[in-house]
Amino acid sequence: MAAFFAAGFLAAAAGLAAGFFAAFLAAAFFAGAFLAAAFFAGAFLAAAFLAGAFFAAAFFAGAFLAAAFFAGAFFAAAFLAGAAFFAATFLAGAFLAATFFAATFLAGAFFAATFFAGAFLAAATFFAGAFFAAAFLAGAFFAVAISISP
Repeated sequence: MAAFFAAGFLAAAAGLAAGFFAAFLAAAFFAGAFLAAAFFAGAFLAAAFLAGAFFAAAFFAGAFLAAAFFAGAFFAAAFLAGAAFFAATFLAGAFLAATFFAATFLAGAFFAATFFAGAFLAAATFFAGAFFAAAFLAGAFFAVAISISP
């Protein structure tokens, strides 16, 4: 009878070891997924930076053309029209840049929150399943032990 109990406990220990090994593999998988998400977020931010550099270059080109226009302006009407166009261009560019960067930041924060919530739910589900599996095996072991005991 003692040998039977010892064999049962060794089997339960082996099952728990396998469960912890599976948990380790799951943690490694989620760490890899997190690094991949970080890489893609970095690539997206790099693309946003290059887009911002393009808009800045366009802005400076517009400033150069506006300066050339102002230097060649002979009448007040031409000067005022150039100033209004320059101001409208600058304000539109500033609004578009601010909107783009705000949307990029909020999207990144949303994806990060979603990832961490998913990882937490996956870990909680896995450990709950491991606990119920261990409880089931323990119950089955004791049921068999009681049924065959003299």
